[in-house]
Amino acid sequence: MDIFDLTPDQQKAFNRLKKAYKDCEKEGVLFINNYGELQAVNKKIICGYGDSIMQAIGVSEVSILEAGTSPNSLKITNEWTDDEHYYGLTKLGNKLYFENES
Repeated sequence: MDIFDLTPDQQKAFNRLKKAYKDCEKEGVLFINNYGELQAVNKKIICGYGDSIMQAIGVSEVSILEAGTSPNSLKITNEWTDDEHYYGLTKLGNKLYFENES
């Protein structure tokens, strides 16, 4: 046995999660880990994720502090980071965010 071994039922559940993750990727879901909260966003609107050092590649960037976070999320283990992050917006994401700002 290894410290990372799962029970047979846990392994089945994890395998279903991996399949669901692949299905989400095929459908254009981008997953973002924000301080231990796994968020799901539409990759046609938000195409990247970064921080103050690593650019969130897209047409533009908007701070998570300004835009908020996805309601499609679940709590996972923290990543232990303390820097600000940014979403990389596509043209559609840029239009949706900045036109709704006023």
